[in-house]
Parts: sequence; C-alpha cells; structure tokens
Amino acid sequence: MYLSEINTYPIKSTHPISIKTGYLFPTGIGFDRNWMVIDANDAMMTSRKYPKLLHVSSCIDGSNLRVILPHQDFLIPLVPQPNTPVLVKHWGEELMPAWPQNTALDAALSDYLGLACRLVYSASLQDDDVIQAASFADAQPLLLTTTASLAALNERLKEAIGMHRFRTNLVVSNLIADIEDDWKRIRIGACELEVSYPCQRCVLTTIDPVSLTKHEQQEPLRTLATYRRLEEGGVGFGINLIVVRAGPIAIGDTVEVLA
Repeated sequence: MYLSEINTYPIKSTHPISIKTGYLFPTGIGFDRNWMVIDANDAMMTSRKYPKLLHVSSCIDGSNLRVILPHQDFLIPLVPQPNTPVLVKHWGEELMPAWPQNTALDAALSDYLGLACRLVYSASLQDDDVIQAASFADAQPLLLTTTASLAALNERLKEAIGMHRFRTNLVVSNLIADIEDDWKRIRIGACELEVSYPCQRCVLTTIDPVSLTKHEQQEPLRTLATYRRLEEGGVGFGINLIVVRAGPIAIGDTVEVLA
C-alpha cells in the first residue's frame, strides 16, 4: 500500500489543493482548514448549505494564499498578523477565536454568495500552546480514504463517482476494500497516525462539485446505507485520524499498519 494522493483545503468547504509533498502537524496537513467563511452572525458557512463555495479555489503564491473567485482573485498572507479577534461558531456551542482577513475579499465573497459573509483565520493556530491549536476541520485533523473502498462503492453505483466527493486529505492505493475499518495505528513515511473513528458521511457527498447539483436519489449515501451503516447511526466511508508523530509525507510513501 502506498500514499497516492494528498489534499489540503486551506479555506473550509472550498476547492482543494492537491500536492505531491506535505508536512503533517498535530493540526493536520499544512494550511488545511486554516480559514473559514462565516455569516453575519459569525457562524460557520459550509458547502453543505452553500454549494457555490465549492467553486472558490486557492493556491499557495509565495508567502500568500491566492483566493480565486469567478472573475477576480485576492492575496492574503499565509501567516496573518494578529488583529482584533471575533468569536466564531464552528461545531457545537463552543466559540473559537478568529481573525478577520480582507474587507475587499469579504465584499467579493458576499456578492458571489448573495449574502453578507467574511473570511476569518483560526487565531489559535498561532498560539504558543500547540496543544490548544485548532483548525476549522470538522472532527479530527485528518481524513483518509482508500482506492479499493471507492472501487467497491462504484461497483454498486449506477454512475461511478470520484474520490473528490469525499473531500479526503490522504488517499491510500490498496487492493482490499474497507480494510481501513480495522486499522488502529499506521505509519506513512516518517509520520505515525492514530485512527479515531470512522468518518460519518453527510449530504455533501451527494453534491457534484463541478455542476453543484444534488443527486435526486441521494447517492452515494443511499448505496452506502446498504452495506456501510455505522453502529452509532449514519453511514461511513473513510477514517478520521490524529497525528501522533509529525513529519513530512510524499506521494509514493509506503503505508504500514502498526496496529
């Protein structure tokens, strides 16, 4: 087994950046979900409710992140200067400190999405206390999927889908479907990762990231429900992980199951 794909999503719920090499921090892949779009009530906005976010892309441009909207783009620093924080609602009731970024970009995002919104950066990422550092990832720092599991799903679907539907960070090329269900600890390159729990999939998997249309029969959730139900409810595809040993990773790295 080997690592065949690495994806980072600098702005939560937007288009990924696929990279050949990366670095795994305790918070996940570098720059992953460091930024998030919030509404006028300072609450998280995601492509589950606002699919047009999937057409917002970004790329690393020197020491900046280039944010690309239809017909215009903006540069914001990869390491923002601290400013007056706002408390934003992520998941649950706990509030997270965040720094507003660029008022011109906020205006363009608001115009594109059709409602007042702004882009913020997770202020805790520059906290001296690494233990308290947190990105805007949904659950755990990393999401991993395997090619064999996608192939097994596609064999059951009328129309095959790509791995991009599952917005994964790490893709492992392998031969046995759903084998990742039994993993507890793995090594990729110099990094060691611990499996937290299966990834419960949501309605976002039913939205085509290119056309932004939602599948009328709720695929692939409907098919996953026939063989991938989770004990706690819902359906699973992929696994969530935490970083036990940080370090560099690269496409082609061997994936070793430790436990």
